[in-house]
Amino acid sequence: MVRSNEHSSLSPPSTAGVRLLRPASVTRDWLGSVLTEFDDALEEGLRVIDANIPCHPCGEIDLLGVDRTSHLTVIDFDTTVNDGLVLRGMGHFDWVVRNMPNVQRMYREQAINVSLEPRVFLLAPQFSPLLRCVARQITRPLIHWVRYVTVDAPGGAGILFEPVVGE
Repeated sequence: MVRSNEHSSLSPPSTAGVRLLRPASVTRDWLGSVLTEFDDALEEGLRVIDANIPCHPCGEIDLLGVDRTSHLTVIDFDTTVNDGLVLRGMGHFDWVVRNMPNVQRMYREQAINVSLEPRVFLLAPQFSPLLRCVARQITRPLIHWVRYVTVDAPGGAGILFEPVVGE
């Protein structure tokens, strides 16, 4: 083996402008507020129109949104790894589909395209290997899986949303 006395062309990193971030713990209320306050957080043109919608016997829909094409969107999330999230999302999708006339009345001021099936977004810090296997078998509804990372940042917590594709 031949070793070179020359050092790598990479210079040591400068700390100027670099911040070391630490993981942050957030609550469901905080996450719901972020998604509600920041239109386009998950997708350009997607905005939240309501929160905590009761839909017996499926619990509450965390958030209901409408996208730029007037597509109704169910948004459910968790702050921990929870395989039950997919059951909640599927139950909420089913409830919205079966109760579309009521949903239309509830949100008559919104331009909802009822000819399209509702979309579903499921958000969690990560999804278990079991859930990822199950997700590959779900063909309806189309579920948008979104992983998020929260960090302590100057001025409060920061969040990064990352769509999960092909896992």
